[in-house]
Amino acid sequence: MKHALFMLALCGLTLALPAQGRAAARPCAALPGAEELARPTGPDFVLFGEAHGTNELPEAFADLVCTLSSAGLALTVGLEFLPEDQAALDAYLASDGGPAARAALLASPGWADRHGRASEAILAVVDVLRSLRSAGADIAIVAFDHPSAQPGTSAAREEGMARNLLAAQRTRPHARTVALTGLGHAGKSPWTSLGPPFQSMSQYLPRDGTIALAFVRGGGEVWACGPSAGDGPSECRVRPVAPREPIRPRGLTLSRARDGFDGILSAGRPFTASPPARLRPPNSDRRG
Repeated sequence: MKHALFMLALCGLTLALPAQGRAAARPCAALPGAEELARPTGPDFVLFGEAHGTNELPEAFADLVCTLSSAGLALTVGLEFLPEDQAALDAYLASDGGPAARAALLASPGWADRHGRASEAILAVVDVLRSLRSAGADIAIVAFDHPSAQPGTSAAREEGMARNLLAAQRTRPHARTVALTGLGHAGKSPWTSLGPPFQSMSQYLPRDGTIALAFVRGGGEVWACGPSAGDGPSECRVRPVAPREPIRPRGLTLSRARDGFDGILSAGRPFTASPPARLRPPNSDRRG
């Protein structure tokens, strides 16, 4: 009976940000192919490697979570925040999602990030997790990032991120761990773009128990930080991204066609940029 009630609630679930008046957002959508990962005997870890700063990739991740939840799976959802943000994420997950709860969440340190890891789209993911939990799903969040002594990443950061995910899995062994992270962290290949190469986060996890997903690089726009014109300081803004391959129909395909990954997720359309959630006043509605 409890599962039936949860399924009814899930069918009406919308990805709405908590705000005064609760602006309506899109419903939790089907993600073709995601059911392949919803089997009870599936992997312990599912890692989705994204490009930070888009609307479409976090949306697809949220729909993957919805698919797994609708199959009755318990989930531990990993987000790329430092452990210092864990308490705020836990509090929001247990909240009513109202303006005060949202303001408290955005006041935690991780939401000061301007590189796409704390975007409006990521906030929408956190809210759908809260809604799923409120509807009866067995869902927890783990803030699994690890600090690095250098900009970007490091061998210590990769190992620390994996250690945090492994600890979360031990804490909730009945749950599947599903994490949203940068593409390089998720891939089962070393960081060959950095010298000397070092292992990615994924390589510290059980290889046979981990599914690593990449995304179709169809171009569009992202919110990203980088050099400004001329000799000015680095600036964060909407930036164009050139397509690297044709856009496929929206959905998930399990295939090892891309080195280091077990599947490819397509957003089904070009990317649009998602700015940092803190750029918008805490009680304003999110439109579009």
